[in-house]
Amino acid sequence: MYKLLIVDDESLARIGLQTMVANLYRENVEIVGTAQNGQEALDLMGQNVPDVIISDIKMPVMTGLELAKYIEENYQKKPIFIFLTSYEDFHYAREALQRRAFDYLVKMELNRDVLKKVLDRAFAEIDRRREAEQPIGKENGQGIQEMPNVFVSRFYYSLLNGRYVSEEQVLEAAQGCGQDVQAECYVTMAMRICYPNQQKAEMGYLYNLYFSILNSVKMALTMHFSCYVTAYSHEVMGCILMLSEAESRQELWEAAAREAEILCRQYFNIRLCTGIGKRVTSLPEIAKSFQTAQLAQTEAEKKGMDVVTYSGNVDAVSGAMRDTDGGDLDKRMVEALEHCDSEEFAKIVRQIEDSVRGKTMEAAISQISMVVHLLINCLENGETVLSQAFSAYPSGYQSLYSARTLQELEQYLEQIRICVSERMDTRRNDPKYKLVQDAKQYIKEHIYERLTLAEVAGAIGISQNYLSSLFRLYNGSGFSEYVAESKIQLAKEMLKKGNMKVYQVSEKLGFDNQQYFSKVYKKYTGYSPSEKASVPENEA
Repeated sequence: MYKLLIVDDESLARIGLQTMVANLYRENVEIVGTAQNGQEALDLMGQNVPDVIISDIKMPVMTGLELAKYIEENYQKKPIFIFLTSYEDFHYAREALQRRAFDYLVKMELNRDVLKKVLDRAFAEIDRRREAEQPIGKENGQGIQEMPNVFVSRFYYSLLNGRYVSEEQVLEAAQGCGQDVQAECYVTMAMRICYPNQQKAEMGYLYNLYFSILNSVKMALTMHFSCYVTAYSHEVMGCILMLSEAESRQELWEAAAREAEILCRQYFNIRLCTGIGKRVTSLPEIAKSFQTAQLAQTEAEKKGMDVVTYSGNVDAVSGAMRDTDGGDLDKRMVEALEHCDSEEFAKIVRQIEDSVRGKTMEAAISQISMVVHLLINCLENGETVLSQAFSAYPSGYQSLYSARTLQELEQYLEQIRICVSERMDTRRNDPKYKLVQDAKQYIKEHIYERLTLAEVAGAIGISQNYLSSLFRLYNGSGFSEYVAESKIQLAKEMLKKGNMKVYQVSEKLGFDNQQYFSKVYKKYTGYSPSEKASVPENEA
């Protein structure tokens, strides 16, 4: 149930909005009241702030902007504000956005469809906030997995695939998407669903079964540990266990994995083959743990065993252990999605097309399946986008698994390229996304200066809070993280040329001192600038 308050000094406007909302949302929206001005709204709601406030901007006694400011400064719970404005007062809309308004509506353009579109987005944001308040961890003996948004999915996908190189970098990324991943140690699992060979031809049908199995595995594991389970490929689930020292015993992990296997066999008549990776104590090592889990899973499958725990040395594992040869392509694709770079995305798709031409159909489908799962995990509303793109196909985007020729696979990849590129182009035309791009352009043009959030926000004409929230929403990382990454990327290029010393690069890029520069450099690269600078250019 969503609680909504309407604030407008015009009685007809209040009645009209109340009627439209009541007709659009008969059951799941409660209109908690209407008010003629901001002060009346405060008196009406007391300390019980509604989920959404639809408010006129200009009103007597207390304006909508003054109401938003008062709530921002005095209430812990922050409602979603949707402001109403007229054409002649349109300049107030920009100030409304500076007050971190969710959106604004022009009164002359307001109708049922426009209102529903904005409210649907507002309710989706409320759902996201409510889910974010559910911690990943144990509650009443159960580890609860938050329903992921795209940034959460990207974070865990990147964590499993070794995109982060330092503890600090992982923690900053985790904080940016509201995840608590700190634990005394970590263990990963690679869990393969072993469909009977005679059923593999029905992969489109079995794919639906996959998600039922995944949810069952989540329930089984979270009964024992704080964990995160994700769809990694069309047959493999990736799992990260976040453990206390008391939970760091091998027999506990194996017992939980066997319990999940029994559950799958009992309810789905499907065998689950699990590889358990090495126990590690730092977050960046999770990727190596998952590599060892994949090795253990392969061993378990070969030996016909349900569970195998990797017994080798984690430091001996190197390189990507993906079922594809595209580990670097995966990282580039995630970056293309984050930056809405449709040209780079198209290049990557063409490289994948070239790669699958030399493979068997089974191997080619497996590789493209990795792309599908990457998009589901890392593209906003990824599954919805794919479902719409393949709506004309009998089995939707799952038609991949019924492909019989290379030509069909090429057509499938082309459809992916078109739908994702269109999504990126739509995002680039979003005014709020353009504000983020304006900020990034300013950062690029002033990269050698000491950049602050206040300076950049002022340069593009919005508030610091609003710019910070937009960066989280449209970039997936914070403002400071983006600036630091941009500076370090440039520093790497400058050091590679070999004509500048470390302290000179530090000064050139506006760092306070060389020690701080070295700390930030190591955070984002995994090595110090002096270590890298000492390597000959042909080895760097």
